Amino acid sequence: MDSSEARLDRIESQWSTDTYEKHWIQRYNPISMIMRGICYVCILCCSLVCSEAGEDTESVPEFLTGIIFSDLFYPPNEYVQMNPEIFTAVSAGKKDCLATLNISGSQIAHLKDDQGNSVLHLAATWGNLELVQAFVSECPSLLLRPNSKDQLPLHVAAHAGQLAVVKALNETISFVTDKLSAEDEKERLKLHVVKDKEGNTPLHLALKGGHVKTAACLVKANGRASFLADKDGISPLYMAVRIGNLFLVNKMLNCTNENGKFSELEGKKFLAHAALKARNTDILDVILKEDSSLEDELDGEGRSCLSVGAFIGFNRGVCYLLSRSTKNVYVCNNDGSFPIHIAMKRRQIYLVSAILERCPDSKYLLNRKGQNILHIAANSGKNGFILFIYLLGAAARSIFLRDGGFSRLMEKQDVDGNTPLHLATMNWRPRTIFCLLCYYNRKCMATRNNSGLTALDIAESNMHPNYIFRERVTLLVLLYFYVTSKGLFTRKMFTERITKRSDPPAGDKNKDYVNTLLVVSTLVATVTFAAGFTIPGGFNSSGPNSGRATLASDHRLIYFIVFDILAMQSSIVTISMLIWAQLADPSLVHRSLNTVTLPLLFFSLLCMTVAFYCGVWVAFAHVEEFVFLLNITFGIFLFLMLFLLGPHVIIQIPGIPALFGPYFLLFVLFIDDDHHEQASAT
Repeated sequence: MDSSEARLDRIESQWSTDTYEKHWIQRYNPISMIMRGICYVCILCCSLVCSEAGEDTESVPEFLTGIIFSDLFYPPNEYVQMNPEIFTAVSAGKKDCLATLNISGSQIAHLKDDQGNSVLHLAATWGNLELVQAFVSECPSLLLRPNSKDQLPLHVAAHAGQLAVVKALNETISFVTDKLSAEDEKERLKLHVVKDKEGNTPLHLALKGGHVKTAACLVKANGRASFLADKDGISPLYMAVRIGNLFLVNKMLNCTNENGKFSELEGKKFLAHAALKARNTDILDVILKEDSSLEDELDGEGRSCLSVGAFIGFNRGVCYLLSRSTKNVYVCNNDGSFPIHIAMKRRQIYLVSAILERCPDSKYLLNRKGQNILHIAANSGKNGFILFIYLLGAAARSIFLRDGGFSRLMEKQDVDGNTPLHLATMNWRPRTIFCLLCYYNRKCMATRNNSGLTALDIAESNMHPNYIFRERVTLLVLLYFYVTSKGLFTRKMFTERITKRSDPPAGDKNKDYVNTLLVVSTLVATVTFAAGFTIPGGFNSSGPNSGRATLASDHRLIYFIVFDILAMQSSIVTISMLIWAQLADPSLVHRSLNTVTLPLLFFSLLCMTVAFYCGVWVAFAHVEEFVFLLNITFGIFLFLMLFLLGPHVIIQIPGIPALFGPYFLLFVLFIDDDHHEQASAT
């Protein structure tokens, strides 16, 4: 509590009923009233003399000339509940309500509503300026009357954004303060720094209500209120910085010419953090020019300004801070993460590059888990493919590769002995694994963590028994680089390591899976069977070749028939094998699905596609433009089919991935590492 508030409380504690009664008697006895009239006449005469003498006199609003200063600090000792008629009349701003109150004999100072609001509170809330002026002139003690929230009329006017009312109250406070001689009474009238139960000054409430003009008016009246904090430790200056209002910030800082303006700032002092969160470098520049030490302030999580900028991805702000100083690059937050780690985790690639450009050695920084930026990138899964491709750019290559630093970072083990490759494998990120092993160091493939496991061991031990495409592709990528580094491709390796784990679903899922395949196989068999008797060109109806195909000599029709027969027979065999799967014998299910059914069904679909292409080609061979279009569409959709259904089937065929490893590495394009991370978090 500041000195003014302490003095205010001391004065309030000295009030008593006897003092109020004596004051009331003195005010309304005839002699006192005559003396006040004489004083007003004297003041008026002095003003006229000064104006005739040519002296400059400050114009005083008319409603202030009738204020009785002796009533200011003496509130009533009892209150009367405000009736609905008075409440609605004051709220509606009826100008004759004051006369109505006088006629009814009610004393203005005694009235209050259920929330403890006086008539001045109500008039100020609704912006009824004429009533505010009338109430202040008639009963100035209402200026100091708090409601149940300890809010003065100035508080409620500021919160409601009633600029005209706030200006009138400011004029009243300024006028009365100039007329008082006692210092303790002047302190009592510093209403701009009075706090309510939540610690809010009128300036707090104006900013919380989003009333910038009203806030500027309050700052002009008393700039010290800008540095006071509420119960949450938030000052109006901090609020102005947080909302990014440069005009208010400058006004608050220019309201005093004292050196070390922030020395009296209460509550949260990390204004630079707030400026970064507001993404306003102009405010950041103003604040740091005023006090450069704010750049080194740490927030509640121990984060420096640079860490906050990296977290929110404010490129311009981070570059501005780096241009001032790079010392905060080496300041970690409470969890041991440095700004470059935060930027990498938040996939702020530009910021990582900016930090490395100014502080190349920061790539060696480790968090408390002993992890460098590659550990974090591999673990976070934030667009790993684009990340590492970007790091291959010219700027990054000059930083990483000129001293072999990037390769050494890949070999670095954290406190658990895991390399970036281990972490990428644990999180099933085949894109990240592909980039790590394709472009950089493959020595880490043989590195074992504290549990004695390589990345390949982790993939094999953690793989689910049910078929999960992401896990199969991750293992495929690891095995491909493993055999290429050893200089051999083995069918046995892929047979044992990939296909042995491709178990079908169990229970009801198995039944649904089999039924789905059975429906597709039956549909293919039906369509291809019908197509065999409705061949393109039809049949001869007469002559020696009656009943034979009209275009039997055309080799394209032969292709149509061959592929149609292959599709039908493959689908029939598939149906037969699916009957085995319906017997629910686990060994039969595994053999029928993985070994025979899926490859045959995939083959029948391909054959049906080729048969349709050949049949249309036969019928429209004479239209060259159409044949050209047909060839293009056939090539496109055959490719799409291979890469939509192919990965699900071909990866389980023993030996095929080993023979065509580089081709099947394109399966990583189907994997979304970021989506996997979001699903895990959910």
